[in-house]
Amino acid sequence: MDGRNGVAHAPGKSEHAGRLSTFLSAGLWPVALFLGVYCVLSIAVRLLLPNSLTLDEAEQSLFSQYWLAGYGPQPPFYNWAQNAVVSLTGISLFALTLPKFAMLLLAYVFFGLAARELDRRPGFVAMATLSLLTLPQVSYMPQQDLTHTVAVLMATSLFLYGLFRTLMRGDWQGYVILGLAIGIGSISKYNFVLLPVATIVAVFADREWRARLFDPRVLSTAVISVLIVLPHALWLAGNLDLASDGTIGKMVEANAPQGIARVARAVGSLALACVAFGALTTVILAIAFKRDFRQSLRAGDRFTRLLGLIMMVSLLGVIFVILVAGTTKITERWLDPYLLVLPLYLLLKLDRAGADIAGSLRRFLGVFLAIMVVTLIPLPGKTLTGGLTGSYTRINYPFASLVEALKAEGRPALIVAAGMHLAGNMRLQFPGVPVINSEQPIPGFPSADAMKGPILAVWIDNNAAPGPPPIDLSSVEGLGLPASSPQSLAFPYYYGDGRMELRLGYLWLGGRP
Repeated sequence: MDGRNGVAHAPGKSEHAGRLSTFLSAGLWPVALFLGVYCVLSIAVRLLLPNSLTLDEAEQSLFSQYWLAGYGPQPPFYNWAQNAVVSLTGISLFALTLPKFAMLLLAYVFFGLAARELDRRPGFVAMATLSLLTLPQVSYMPQQDLTHTVAVLMATSLFLYGLFRTLMRGDWQGYVILGLAIGIGSISKYNFVLLPVATIVAVFADREWRARLFDPRVLSTAVISVLIVLPHALWLAGNLDLASDGTIGKMVEANAPQGIARVARAVGSLALACVAFGALTTVILAIAFKRDFRQSLRAGDRFTRLLGLIMMVSLLGVIFVILVAGTTKITERWLDPYLLVLPLYLLLKLDRAGADIAGSLRRFLGVFLAIMVVTLIPLPGKTLTGGLTGSYTRINYPFASLVEALKAEGRPALIVAAGMHLAGNMRLQFPGVPVINSEQPIPGFPSADAMKGPILAVWIDNNAAPGPPPIDLSSVEGLGLPASSPQSLAFPYYYGDGRMELRLGYLWLGGRP
């Protein structure tokens, strides 16, 4: 464009921001494309780092060897999705990263579709969809080490879309979407089941919408959700202790008080988790809209009442779990299905108070971009500065170097590794070789034909004192293979100070290849 003196100059930052905000204000699909680029960048950042795995990545790597109706404390939906990708592409860091960010993008898209059912103005839909970035559980935490939680975020957004479509249109598609969402959500995280229960209560409280609960098409919702959940439910009936112990254990602190003191402590933990979950969103909107935000506290309509009631009843359900299960610690992650709708709830209240939500995207664009940049930094930052800080992430572990040295001795027919994290990394580094986690072997895996030597047994060798190898080899004892003397390898951490090393102990059963 021309300046004051008629001299052409390059567009400034404000012009670029204006063009981007205009593009995004066109509605859901431009926003989806924008967030798709963000997810692609997230995948690229992870792939540029070493291919040593985080804890959740290692779990997915190990479990991708077999299809089961249940894998332990977590429901299996994410595992099934991960296994489908690995079946198509083979095991790789890309295959382990793709499902998470694909589900995250779908969470944004479904949330936008839900918002569009309530308000079809493109600017409002764009603001509502991008407002999810202000929730750290959606923008920051998935960049670190989440899997099942991302699946429940996707399922919750799909549930909201199905709910609003059903209430607004009453068509059969809405009931089908609800069935899919309830089924997927229930086998993504067990705590999801409180959301449809709370929603039934909230919808029943509205006289006009109450009829939706008694529409014959609600049977399709029930049938679809039951069919999705049934395989895992049958497994769960015989493995309830395995499924519940890990979940409840994370919610009970050691040496926790009993009685009223325990309940008070748990409710206080819930209150803090609620604040941590929604504080950033609330503060950003309060600062941006000021007077309108204060007025919005009293504004609302039947949609805000519905969403407020869903959140309130869900949190009352959490308190019920506290009383029954004896929990003492609630984290923000546990609240994902119940409070994900918070940004939309606040935007609806602001809109009812007279705020220009549909036309406010340009004001918020800098905030959204800053969040997207900031969330991409911590993981590579912690990894690349490990040598300076002395704090190493699991991605710093030199597994690729250690395995290269092991491969020089030969390729095993089977690997037994001590612990989930090590086993998952061995699975990635030795594609095509069955890997057993010695701490949780899976009955019947590998097949009898694959149970032969040579077998490589590996463990993290933190103890220099002499003694038997710290690994349970009972899963392969029946083969009667002679064991070699234990040995060890040590390599410095990636991006370390050159002195700090990871030591891997190993031995061969049945001789070296």
